[in-house]
Amino acid sequence: MRLFRTIMVAAACLLITGNANADGSWPKGTIKLVIPAKAGGGTDIMGRIFANYLQQTTGSAVAVINQPSGGGTVGYEMVRTAKPDGQTLLYAHTSLLINAHTGRYPHSLSDFTPIAYAQIYPPQVYAVAPNAPWNNLKDFVNDARNNPGKLTIGVSLGGTTHFIAGLMQQAENIELKMVEASSEVDKVAAIQGGHIDIGNLGAKSARQFVEAGKMKPLALLDPVPNKSFPEFPTAIEQGVNVFWQTPLIVFGPKDMDPAIVQKINEVTKGMSQDPTIQESLEKMSSSYNYHPVEEVQKLLEAEDQRISKIAEQLGIAPK
Repeated sequence: MRLFRTIMVAAACLLITGNANADGSWPKGTIKLVIPAKAGGGTDIMGRIFANYLQQTTGSAVAVINQPSGGGTVGYEMVRTAKPDGQTLLYAHTSLLINAHTGRYPHSLSDFTPIAYAQIYPPQVYAVAPNAPWNNLKDFVNDARNNPGKLTIGVSLGGTTHFIAGLMQQAENIELKMVEASSEVDKVAAIQGGHIDIGNLGAKSARQFVEAGKMKPLALLDPVPNKSFPEFPTAIEQGVNVFWQTPLIVFGPKDMDPAIVQKINEVTKGMSQDPTIQESLEKMSSSYNYHPVEEVQKLLEAEDQRISKIAEQLGIAPK
């Protein structure tokens, strides 16, 4: 009898301390959406569009938590160490993978559960000064190939723009001189001031500078033409094997219940039919394409491998 009581008490403790959503239901109470970026920036604005949609669709409150400390790594940890019940989610782009492969963050994709693609970050354009000698990205790449290490490109060292430049070096067998220019404002000023040869900026900003005669566009970095920016040909169309899109992804902690992962993923599916969401994304020059859970995970695994190879090529992978 004493042994039976001991077993029953232990079982009760497991039920109390186990997964709060062990029955597969979701959500149960307020959802915490951690955004590893400052309030007011592009990631935050798009994150709040997603948070509002999530709140309206689920009927549960969604608390947005901005945590940019440590380049976003503090926010990553808030989710990685949370209960795997779907109540604490991470809304982040592939900088999580970049931070892992540069040693800034000691954990990796395998320490999280990829759940869904949310939005795609606004498209980027490579541009140069209006009097630059190149009229397209192919011209620039050919010049760089003939002059190794001479042409300068503005990047955020160790960040996404550094990896885009590294991808171009890798794909086209060229060598560029990387110059620190973290923000879009920094890159534009450096290009117009003749301090760097090329840099990337948002397509919407690029259009304004081009129309004002202050910059010359060389290529759009989307993998396919963007109907919102028909005047910008892609690098792929020019025969330059470079493309980069930055998806915003919903992650959860490791070892989540697959049923809850599936439910959260399915909630995001309606974004493609929601006119308010579509209008908000259009204003941001962003977009949304639904992907099932399995596809999300495969796409992220492929992106993780690509980022790993670029980090090694750039010499910034941890040893």
